Amino acid sequence: MKKATKTAALMLVLAMMTTALTACGNSADTSGSTAVDTTVSTAQTQESTAADAGQAEAGTQEAAPEAGGTLTFGTNAEFPPFEFVTSNGVIDQYDGIDMAIAKQIAEKNGMTAAIENMEFDSLLVALQNGQIDAAIAGMTVTEERKEEADFSIPYYTATQVMIVREDSDITSAADLADKKICVIQGYTGEICVKDMGYPYEAFKKGTDAIMELVNGKCDVVVLDSATSQKYVNDNEGLKIVEDPSAFESEEYAIAVKKGNTELLDKINTAIDAMLTDGTVAELGAQYTEELSAE
Repeated sequence: MKKATKTAALMLVLAMMTTALTACGNSADTSGSTAVDTTVSTAQTQESTAADAGQAEAGTQEAAPEAGGTLTFGTNAEFPPFEFVTSNGVIDQYDGIDMAIAKQIAEKNGMTAAIENMEFDSLLVALQNGQIDAAIAGMTVTEERKEEADFSIPYYTATQVMIVREDSDITSAADLADKKICVIQGYTGEICVKDMGYPYEAFKKGTDAIMELVNGKCDVVVLDSATSQKYVNDNEGLKIVEDPSAFESEEYAIAVKKGNTELLDKINTAIDAMLTDGTVAELGAQYTEELSAE
């Protein structure tokens, strides 16, 4: 999904509850306030006030969905091989490396995985609003994003590359200075190009950016390496140009609402197990091969 620096080392039952907690979790129920016992002692009142203050200072603790419930993941299903729409996906119509990982995380915690597909830029907002429990969308961990959400341990390492036409004279990031650049809105590629100071055009879908390139309306698309390979395989006349000196490696991780340590621990335990037993590596190889063969 998703975003300046983003191999393979690779949860709506609680949604309404989370919204209610967000709206009311820090306030007492005042619907019966007129029936408060006026004989409560001053000491008790002071003790209660102190407890409330301590709770506010500690911050509201988010809860994870319980076993037997639904773990709702938000994604942006425009990022093959990590997430894409197909006729028969691993979670409903959604398939890809991330979707398979999400399903296994839910199952390892006795839950059923569900997917909310949305624009990449909406994912962290959806977390904060309680619309989803977690976001998994090829999301690179950045300092800016860490201010908005908590992240799991990384499960995949990637880098940005440049997709160009086969007759392009672009051989490094320095050659982008006078070129028309396309990126995907919110993705790490946009951040990288912006940091370089180059003008660019941002698209909401990777396929739209690629079609601009195929049709000769732009010179280069800056995008994550694995997804770039998928687009190059699907479109004749394109190639990938790498520049490790300009694009550093980045790590993908799963985002949860800040303070939801219970859910984060469950996710981390599952990811660690899948990294240890080679599941993430196998999924990476499986989906890369399958999409390359199409």
